[in-house]
Amino acid sequence: MTDNARRRSRERLEERERGILDAATKLFATAGFHATSTRKIAAAAGVSEGTVFHYFGSKNELMLGILDRFYNEVLNPRAAEILDTVMDTRGRLRALAIHHVSSLAADNALMMRLLQVYVGVDLEILGQDKQSPLRDLNRSYVGHLDRAVREGIERGDLRSNLETRPLRDLFFGTLEYGLRTHMYRHGTEGLDSYVDALLEPLLEGLSQSQRSKTPAELTERLEEACERLERTADRWETAKP
Repeated sequence: MTDNARRRSRERLEERERGILDAATKLFATAGFHATSTRKIAAAAGVSEGTVFHYFGSKNELMLGILDRFYNEVLNPRAAEILDTVMDTRGRLRALAIHHVSSLAADNALMMRLLQVYVGVDLEILGQDKQSPLRDLNRSYVGHLDRAVREGIERGDLRSNLETRPLRDLFFGTLEYGLRTHMYRHGTEGLDSYVDALLEPLLEGLSQSQRSKTPAELTERLEEACERLERTADRWETAKP
C-alpha cells in the first residue's frame, strides 16, 4: 500500500469515528443515555452497529470518547492559548471564564447537557468510591485556572492565602449556574456581559487589596458577593418580557 493510500485509509477511519461520536453526542444529549441504543447511534452515523462496537466497546466508552474529545480538542487548547497570550491576571480570568461558558453554550448548550447526563451515568457505573474518568479530564483542564491564579499571586495581583479547591468550585460553579439561568431566559445573547457581571464581585474578593481582611470580614465580603450575584441573576431574569 502506498503512503497516499495509507493516508486516505486513515482519514476514512478517522472520519467514520468522528461521525459516530457526533451522532452519539446529539442522541445522548437529547434522548438521554439509557434511551439511546447503539443501533440508533449506528443509524444516525450511517454505519452498522458492528462498526460502532469496532470503534467503541460500549456506550460508556462512547460517552468517554465524546468528553475526551471535548476536553482535549475544545477546552484545553484554547485555555492554554489564553495563558500563553494574555498576561494581565484579570484579563486571563475573564478570558478563561468566557471561553468556559461559550464552549458549554455552543450548539444550544449541548455539551452542558451531556456533562450533566454523564455525571449520573458515571456515579451509577463506577460508584462514588471509585476514581472517575471525568475527574482526570477535569484535573487537566482546571490546571489552567490554577496556573492563572498561581502566577497572579506571584505578581502580587491576587491574595497570597487563596485556597485552590474552593476557588475552583466558586469560579466554575458561579459560571455554570449563571449560564443555565441566563440561557433559559436569553439564550447566548449578551453572554459576555453577563460573565463580566458574574466575575466582578468574585475578582474583587480575590484581589490583593483584600489580604489584610480578618476571616470574619472575608466571610462577610463573600456573603455580600453571593448576594450581588443573586441580584444580578434576578435582574437578567426580569430584563426581558
